[in-house]
Amino acid sequence: MKTSLRNKNHNWLLLSILMIIGLILGSLLGQVLKPYLPFLAIGQSLELQPRPFSIADVFSLTFGFSIRFDLATLIGIIIAFFIYRRLD
Repeated sequence: MKTSLRNKNHNWLLLSILMIIGLILGSLLGQVLKPYLPFLAIGQSLELQPRPFSIADVFSLTFGFSIRFDLATLIGIIIAFFIYRRLD
Protein backbone atom coordinates (compact mmCIF):
# COMPACT_ATOMS: atom_id res chain seq x y z
CA MET A 1 0.00 0.00 0.00
CA LYS A 2 2.81 2.43 0.82
CA THR A 3 4.51 1.90 -2.54
CA SER A 4 1.24 2.70 -4.33
CA LEU A 5 0.84 5.98 -2.45
CA ARG A 6 4.45 6.87 -3.03
CA ASN A 7 4.12 6.09 -6.74
CA LYS A 8 1.10 8.42 -7.00
CA ASN A 9 3.05 11.25 -5.37
CA HIS A 10 5.91 10.58 -7.76
CA ASN A 11 3.50 10.71 -10.70
CA TRP A 12 2.13 14.09 -9.63
CA LEU A 13 5.64 15.42 -9.20
CA LEU A 14 6.65 14.13 -12.63
CA LEU A 15 3.51 15.61 -14.21
CA SER A 16 4.14 18.99 -12.56
CA ILE A 17 7.75 19.07 -13.71
CA LEU A 18 6.81 18.11 -17.26
CA MET A 19 4.04 20.73 -17.37
CA ILE A 20 6.43 23.47 -16.22
CA ILE A 21 9.01 22.38 -18.80
CA GLY A 22 6.31 22.33 -21.49
CA LEU A 23 5.15 25.78 -20.43
CA ILE A 24 8.65 27.23 -20.65
CA LEU A 25 9.66 25.49 -23.88
CA GLY A 26 6.35 26.33 -25.55
CA SER A 27 6.75 29.97 -24.61
CA LEU A 28 10.33 30.07 -25.90
CA LEU A 29 9.33 28.33 -29.11
CA GLY A 30 6.51 30.83 -29.59
CA GLN A 31 8.91 33.75 -29.20
CA VAL A 32 11.38 32.27 -31.68
CA LEU A 33 8.73 31.43 -34.27
CA LYS A 34 6.65 34.60 -33.82
CA PRO A 35 8.13 36.35 -36.91
CA TYR A 36 7.35 33.33 -39.11
CA LEU A 37 4.12 32.07 -37.53
CA PRO A 38 2.43 35.08 -35.88
CA PHE A 39 -0.69 33.11 -34.89
CA LEU A 40 1.40 31.30 -32.24
CA ALA A 41 1.63 34.56 -30.29
CA ILE A 42 -2.14 34.95 -29.93
CA GLY A 43 -3.02 34.73 -26.27
CA GLN A 44 -3.93 36.39 -23.01
CA SER A 45 -1.97 37.64 -20.06
CA LEU A 46 -2.90 37.71 -16.41
CA GLU A 47 -1.23 40.29 -14.20
CA LEU A 48 -1.33 41.26 -10.58
CA GLN A 49 0.19 44.71 -10.28
CA PRO A 50 2.98 45.13 -7.72
CA ARG A 51 1.70 46.45 -4.42
CA PRO A 52 4.22 47.55 -1.81
CA PHE A 53 3.77 46.58 1.81
CA SER A 54 5.86 48.43 4.35
CA ILE A 55 6.23 48.41 8.11
CA ALA A 56 7.25 51.75 9.62
CA ASP A 57 9.49 52.59 6.63
CA VAL A 58 11.96 49.97 7.83
CA PHE A 59 10.79 46.94 5.94
CA SER A 60 9.25 46.94 2.49
CA LEU A 61 7.94 43.98 0.53
CA THR A 62 6.48 44.08 -2.98
CA PHE A 63 4.47 41.33 -4.65
CA GLY A 64 3.64 41.14 -8.34
CA PHE A 65 2.62 38.40 -10.71
CA SER A 66 2.39 38.11 -14.47
CA ILE A 67 1.74 35.11 -16.68
CA ARG A 68 1.11 34.98 -20.42
CA PHE A 69 -0.62 32.09 -22.13
CA ASP A 70 -0.47 31.94 -25.89
CA LEU A 71 -1.08 29.23 -28.44
CA ALA A 72 2.55 28.05 -28.42
CA THR A 73 2.47 27.71 -24.62
CA LEU A 74 -0.73 25.68 -24.83
CA ILE A 75 0.87 23.41 -27.44
CA GLY A 76 3.90 22.93 -25.16
CA ILE A 77 1.66 21.95 -22.25
CA ILE A 78 -0.29 19.49 -24.40
CA ILE A 79 2.93 17.88 -25.68
CA ALA A 80 4.22 17.61 -22.10
CA PHE A 81 0.99 15.88 -21.07
CA PHE A 82 1.30 13.37 -23.93
CA ILE A 83 4.91 12.68 -22.93
CA TYR A 84 3.71 12.08 -19.36
CA ARG A 85 1.05 9.65 -20.60
CA ARG A 86 3.69 7.75 -22.61
CA LEU A 87 5.98 7.51 -19.56
CA ASP A 88 3.20 6.37 -17.24
